[in-house]
Amino acid sequence: MLADQAKAKRITVQQAEEEFLRHNRPHIELGRAGTPEEVAAAVIFLASESASFLTGTNLRVDGGSVTSV
Repeated sequence: MLADQAKAKRITVQQAEEEFLRHNRPHIELGRAGTPEEVAAAVIFLASESASFLTGTNLRVDGGSVTSV
């Protein structure tokens, strides 16, 4: 996705990433992008025995960018 945007705008992927974060960061409740480690922690939990009773669950690892009730 970012590579396509970068190519279309004739900028580097790094510049496209910075533009994406600058545009989207205000919409993230925590005010920052998540780290790969934070996403990995959710994946590890879902793959663990601790999540063995979960069914049909959506676990958003988005820093609060999608609000729900």
